Amino acid sequence: MTLLTACANTVYKTEVEVYCPSIKQYSMDFNHRLADELDALPQDSKAIDQAISNYIVLRDKIRACEEKSGTLGDS
Repeated sequence: MTLLTACANTVYKTEVEVYCPSIKQYSMDFNHRLADELDALPQDSKAIDQAISNYIVLRDKIRACEEKSGTLGDS
């Protein structure tokens, strides 16, 4: 049994691969149209406010992921 353990190789993976989802880029025209439509919604649109807030958080997390993945190989 001792002889068999001498044949085993230890494999190390030194590179880390980080996969971040891409962020959809919108044109300024689309952003303005979206802002106008959001302004036209009733003031009590709590579900839409929550969904958009969640979307903002998601985009911020993707940006942070992209920043961290860019610095992993810089050590």
